[in-house]
Formats: sequence, structure tokens, C-alpha cells
Amino acid sequence: MKSLTLLIDGQEKKFNIPFVSGMVWRKWIELQEQAENIQQLSSQEIDGFVNLVVYAFKNQFTLEEFYEGIPFEKVMSTIDFLFLPETGGTEGNGKK
Repeated sequence: MKSLTLLIDGQEKKFNIPFVSGMVWRKWIELQEQAENIQQLSSQEIDGFVNLVVYAFKNQFTLEEFYEGIPFEKVMSTIDFLFLPETGGTEGNGKK
């Protein structure tokens, strides 16, 4: 199970999905291929990855809620977390 906690309307809200689907993984690979420089993504490329997180979590939150609910320094690590193999750590948390 993958979990994500965002601060929305001043409250922590936790979102869960049982697993990352093959289609989400496929779209992630596609986004990586399209990115010119994965170390310096454009704002549109980052939006593409964030939209993928929104899609993966079945639109339980919006792109804006993701950006508003997570510290800036955790945006990319939270996106990357979605695609890490399960090793006991199951939560992407914008607060840590």
C-alpha cells in the first residue's frame, strides 16, 4: 500500500492506494523519456509528474492541493517515493 499525507485546509489528510498500477508506471517511464534533463525539470515537466501522482491516487486531491499541501523540498522525493519498491516504508509525507 502507498500512502501520502498532505496539508489541506489546515488539516492533515492521508490518501491511500493499494498499489501503483502498471499503467501509472508506464506513464512515469514515458514522462522520464520526455524530460530533457531529469535533474533540471521545467515547470511543465514537474506538473506532468505531479499530475501522474494525482492520477495514481485516483484524483482524491488536485494538482493545486498537492503543491499547496507539501513543503517545496519534498515535492520531488514524494514523487520518487511513489515508484520505490515496497520495503516497509509506505508513506510519502510532505511534513518530514
